Amino acid sequence: MKINRVSYLSGPNLYSFRPTICVELDIEELEERPSNTIPGFTDQLLEVLPSLYTHTCSRGYAGGFVERLKEGTWIGHILEHIALEIQHLAGIKVKRGKTITSEKRGIYFVTFDYLEPKSGFYAFEAALKIVQAILNGKETNAESYIQHTSNLFYEYKLGPSTDSIYQAARARKIPVERVGTNSYLRIGTGKKQKSVQATITSQSSYLAVENACDKDMTKTLLKGAGLPVPKGVVISDEFDLLKSAEEIGYPLVIKPLNGRQGQNIITDIKNDSDLLAAFRCVYKEDTQYILERYYKGMDYRFLVVNHELVAASLRLPPTVIGDGVRTISQLIEEENLDPLRGDGHEKAMSKIPLDDRTTVHLEKSGYSLHSVLDVGQTLEVLGNANLSTGGSAIDVTDDVHPDYRKMAVATAAAAGLDVAGIDIISTDVSVAYKKEEAAILEVNAAPGIRMHLYPSKGKSRDVGGAIVDYLFSSREEAAIPVVAVTGTNGKTTTSRLVKHLLQKDNVTVGLTCSDGVWVGDQQLDKGDCSGPISARKVLANPNVDVAVLETARGGMLREGLAFRYCDVGIVTNVSEDHLGLRGVETLDDLQRLKQTIPEVVLPQGACILNADDPMCVKMAPHTNGEVVYFSLSHTNPVVQKAIEDGTKTWYVENGWIMFSEAGKTERFLPVTHIPITINGAARHNIANVLSALAAAYSLGRPFSELRSNIITFLPTEEQNPGRFNVVSVQERTIVVDYAHNPAGLKALFETIDLLKNGRLITVGSAAGDRQDHAICEMGRIIGSYSDIFIIKEEDNLRGRTPGETISLLSRGVEQATSATAVYVHYKELEAMIKGWELSEPGDTLVLLYDQYASIQILLEHIRQVEATRVFEKI
Repeated sequence: MKINRVSYLSGPNLYSFRPTICVELDIEELEERPSNTIPGFTDQLLEVLPSLYTHTCSRGYAGGFVERLKEGTWIGHILEHIALEIQHLAGIKVKRGKTITSEKRGIYFVTFDYLEPKSGFYAFEAALKIVQAILNGKETNAESYIQHTSNLFYEYKLGPSTDSIYQAARARKIPVERVGTNSYLRIGTGKKQKSVQATITSQSSYLAVENACDKDMTKTLLKGAGLPVPKGVVISDEFDLLKSAEEIGYPLVIKPLNGRQGQNIITDIKNDSDLLAAFRCVYKEDTQYILERYYKGMDYRFLVVNHELVAASLRLPPTVIGDGVRTISQLIEEENLDPLRGDGHEKAMSKIPLDDRTTVHLEKSGYSLHSVLDVGQTLEVLGNANLSTGGSAIDVTDDVHPDYRKMAVATAAAAGLDVAGIDIISTDVSVAYKKEEAAILEVNAAPGIRMHLYPSKGKSRDVGGAIVDYLFSSREEAAIPVVAVTGTNGKTTTSRLVKHLLQKDNVTVGLTCSDGVWVGDQQLDKGDCSGPISARKVLANPNVDVAVLETARGGMLREGLAFRYCDVGIVTNVSEDHLGLRGVETLDDLQRLKQTIPEVVLPQGACILNADDPMCVKMAPHTNGEVVYFSLSHTNPVVQKAIEDGTKTWYVENGWIMFSEAGKTERFLPVTHIPITINGAARHNIANVLSALAAAYSLGRPFSELRSNIITFLPTEEQNPGRFNVVSVQERTIVVDYAHNPAGLKALFETIDLLKNGRLITVGSAAGDRQDHAICEMGRIIGSYSDIFIIKEEDNLRGRTPGETISLLSRGVEQATSATAVYVHYKELEAMIKGWELSEPGDTLVLLYDQYASIQILLEHIRQVEATRVFEKI
């Protein structure tokens, strides 16, 4: 077996709306060996992973997969189930998988859910190793693989606090993206975006965060607001330490001035010797500490978001229970094996530290790490109740007295924080506040919220949701409108048209297409930018008001979509192109891939479909958005039905673009008034215009604005480069286009046939990653219309041998009924120059380019040659 390719489809994709790993797997000789033909395979696999008995597979009941194993199924399918089960046993909540066969022998596309890519792919690698071991007759087990999968997952996933915010945003259909590998989230898109790092938001005051990190400044601010804080001072050496202790009086607490997460805090210090021991335990050079009065009571954490108390917890120090045999150190080690405990913030609770802090606390209580507790004896092993040092929490939100609610909210306001974790010690927060019976110990600018999400007892609180709701009241407030354009042909022109229709003085449109990335009039990138990487650049740009995203097949198969939802989805058409790649082998496969765009249209959005294309019409039942059809003919049955039903429809009738809605029909413009239609001859561009108008109108643009904008979009190099650009040079007509498949070529030549007068000379090629019959068909179409065909070869052969594509195109030309002269020039520029040299006044020269730069070089070459001739005449 060997892995040919691995794709991490992080966005909605051909297989699922959820993140999906797709492995292109070659099972080689195992194609001839289904599971029922391998002696002992099923029994050994079930010994290694007995939980596979629970898998339903396609049969819908537990045991269905085992039945498939015994009846005979193939290794690709088996690996899918193992990869899912290893993740599941590692604590990763995944369940969907599907294995797709290929027309190529031994090739399978194994797809399955993942939540974190490294652990997801490792689970597949582990599945391979387990299967290989069984096939080789070697003993194996799954425990180490499961553990390593779990370790990878918790090492690289978002922490619980950040993940709760991430999930809350997704639940509200608000775009959210992890930036980098830490806890930074971008929430929202374009101009509307905000951000969160841990629980600090982009709305948080920098000064307030800095002040919260300075515990002495925090106390000064709170004291000035009349809030109860313990008496204390800042110290930096042992002399100040003992002197200040005498002034404050025991019991005491010592903690770093700029500490965090409960680190290096020692409480309930009762005398000078314990104080010196504690100070020496936590001391670091050039560090200042706060020494303050210790209050007896219970430790509470209050979480305030946007002037509202959203959660409160009683925090309990980490404890162990004796068994009369094991030492305290061994009891702590046993407790740290709890799967709910992890290193740092990765899990619901943190591991209990085994260090000097624990030693000092135990010594104050008369114990050591080597002490053995009596059976049933409970002991606090650390005085600090912070979750980061192994503590646990009980939710008390509903029990908090109004006095303490007001105190928490007032504390956050005094500190200037929008999100604040406030630590209060009190005998009981469920009763009215009494002076000297409670004090505010600390204010946290980036409070951990695990305790509120996973309390040891009590109700879980959606504090991540509270933070998201504070940032955005709705999806509309968070997300800029997104127009996604897909299809086989016309995507780029349609995308450019939509941008042109939407752009105005106070609206900046971000555009991705096969020629680059634009924000307003500024081009950010060049080249084919119709994939998710470019889409993310636009969605992340803080200057963008509306995103128009050409969404091509390749990017969807490599990574899925860059967005979970769109406001407008356009499917221009579906025809054969790039079949046989990455599991898309038939026209139906391609239709299902393109259908991903209609599937992600929001319920309040618009799904714009080509009524003249049956493949597009089939997508209508699969969208939640309003279906808006467009057609080149008012007699189209789909259009007629839409008009009868009163749904929005754009179509052509008697040379006019028409719009119908709710029983009313309106003339928009004569087709011939729209330059991009080439006086009505370019029917494919009429279709592009219809879909673009439908998109802009769905986003609220009025007819008056659309009419004035559509007539200013010209088929020129400046506005629509490389898409039916027409240039007159020395009595020749040069047509530049990017038609790259049979359907696109047919539309192009049908238009040219209506316009040309003399001979037609075509310079072109075909991409090597198309199927043989498609390349032959391209040759036949070119041969049917052209008097001369100059075949070039693209620099990237895409898996073909040199000359192979040329041979297939030549074969197609031979199938055409017309007599076409064929020339071969391997280099694009040489072929174009040859086409120009063969042309005569009155001829039309069609240049089907691969690199647009070749067109510009050719035109400069023509100008230089002409200038030389003029000079020679002089």
